[in-house]
Amino acid sequence: MTNTNESKWLIPSSSRLASKSLEEEKAMWDENHKDYAGKAFSLTQDPDLCKALIRPYNQSSCFDIPNSPDIQVLIPSCGSEIHLQKALLEFCPQIGKIYCTDFSQTGIEKARENWQKADGDSRLNSQQLVFEKVDSTKIIEERPDWKEKFDYVLAVAAVVSSEDEINRQIIHEFSKVLKPGGKLYGFFPTIFCPLEIAHLSKPHAYWVTEGLVNVPHNTLHGREWHYSQIHYTPLRLNRIFKEVGFKRLNFEIYFLDSEILANVLKEDIEHDDPDIYLWDLLARYEK
Repeated sequence: MTNTNESKWLIPSSSRLASKSLEEEKAMWDENHKDYAGKAFSLTQDPDLCKALIRPYNQSSCFDIPNSPDIQVLIPSCGSEIHLQKALLEFCPQIGKIYCTDFSQTGIEKARENWQKADGDSRLNSQQLVFEKVDSTKIIEERPDWKEKFDYVLAVAAVVSSEDEINRQIIHEFSKVLKPGGKLYGFFPTIFCPLEIAHLSKPHAYWVTEGLVNVPHNTLHGREWHYSQIHYTPLRLNRIFKEVGFKRLNFEIYFLDSEILANVLKEDIEHDDPDIYLWDLLARYEK
């Protein structure tokens, strides 16, 4: 661990566009999870994306999650979808335990309900899954017995609050719950993705001209949104992980170009260019 005591490149509160309090974010997601399919979408519905976290490379096993009863995994901000949980049990049927958490009570209840309705053998292994309402900003405060408990944290779009301090606290909590040598694998949106789309697609140039994409402060805001999200640049994100003692193992661009996710984007931003799709940062760190 190379913990630094200095926070660097903080995003000042005065720069935030329509930021939401944590309670407002919870209320918003409680409402979204009542009809998740109609109001949002999950990256984990793409099987290849799940595989990239669990079994990423056919030619190398260095980042594989072991299929072992000794392994315990945390999936924070899991929401109401269960795609990643099913994929994890398919690849690692002997895994010890998978803890799925979210700050939305509605999301957790829906996830538990979806799991009970799931088809296939994975439902028979439900004793391996735990669904709990836990706030990612204070995991250890709410579950002190989880300190240094987990071998892996799998984070998919789990660090996108409108508040820089909240995102940093979430990453700090991930460090606290991992065992020494434990690993965090995650997908993180970056502000450079919408910036690039705005420059490549004329109909979306207004994202820049109207200030909806703010690169200096890493904020993304939609015309019809009542809030903003922070999508970090690679250097800033890497620095935040470094500050809480993580060692970078791998950092790459991951194109969200599967048919499932490409179709969602086409509907969401109304474009017909087959070469435009979202991309995220796929990061792997070790405590």
